[in-house]
Amino acid sequence: MTNIDEKLKFGVIGCGWISKQFSLLTRFIKNVKIVAATDPKIELAKKIAGKNHAYSTTKEMYSNENLDIVYIATPHYLHKPMIQEALEQGVHVLCEKPVGTSFKDAKEIYAISKKYPNLKLGFNYNYRYDHKCIRLAEGIRNGQLGDVYYANCSIYFSRNEEYFQKGMWRTKKETAGGGTLLFHGSHIIDIMIWALGEPLYVMGEVDTLKHKTEVEDLGLAVVEFEGKKYGQINDSSFIEPKMSIFRDQVILEIFGEKGRCKYKGPWPLSSLKWKGVKKPKIKKQVKGFSHFGRSIKAFTEWVLYDKKYFNTIQESSKVLALISAIYRSSESGKKEKVEKLENN
Repeated sequence: MTNIDEKLKFGVIGCGWISKQFSLLTRFIKNVKIVAATDPKIELAKKIAGKNHAYSTTKEMYSNENLDIVYIATPHYLHKPMIQEALEQGVHVLCEKPVGTSFKDAKEIYAISKKYPNLKLGFNYNYRYDHKCIRLAEGIRNGQLGDVYYANCSIYFSRNEEYFQKGMWRTKKETAGGGTLLFHGSHIIDIMIWALGEPLYVMGEVDTLKHKTEVEDLGLAVVEFEGKKYGQINDSSFIEPKMSIFRDQVILEIFGEKGRCKYKGPWPLSSLKWKGVKKPKIKKQVKGFSHFGRSIKAFTEWVLYDKKYFNTIQESSKVLALISAIYRSSESGKKEKVEKLENN
């Protein structure tokens, strides 16, 4: 384990927009320092780590740097090989969502990770570090609404052609794995799963109505969860005019025997309201400015002190399993079973 009096040395893989946010947030986290970065466009890597520690390949970075952790922010199809490479190099991994392009990826990554029990592997489903999402999930699991009947999960995004032109990999099933459900919906769907428990079966439909892509811009589903709870998913990426100043909005409503609750997000405009019951008191798990920053901080505390981290591969694979089942259901026209990472 790294000496807790020293800074954890991060290498950044993939230096696009999200890595710039990562770089900014790490400046406010104790015991963290970015020491290297890699991107095929080396000028982007230089902006993250400086010209003396910027590389165009991961092989060069690992050969020249002594790293504790890598942060992977690459196209989805690169997650699996880059996670495997990092673990083989003896480095902890914090990877952007989703786990991979398919649930098959998740199972293979999980099998690889089990070979390295001393290394941490987490995924940046950062809604789990929005304090309001934590209060919602823990309140539901602690019985705040009594028996839960069903949930509505709505995702409204506004994406134009420029979004796809800047990253053509987003348009293809092979490189992206999916469309709006994976890119936009998976964050709040992850929270629905966190609150309601294991998804068992799903009936879904996906389509591409506006954007010229191989992947969906509309996703609809009805999910059956353990304990006879149900969830509805309504996800689209063509909403005009935009729903908020951030061009997106997510809403999760949960209905139970004692009342209901409604989360609206994402952060920093997130809100959570309870109706019919008292607002639950939940201790804040991690301090920090933003949900993204708290996710990074929580991961480093997992590495340093073995404190609980919400976004393990076991947890983060559940949303990929559900979305993969939605895709299968849309193709088969039948209700599909949601796979599990491990068979109990």
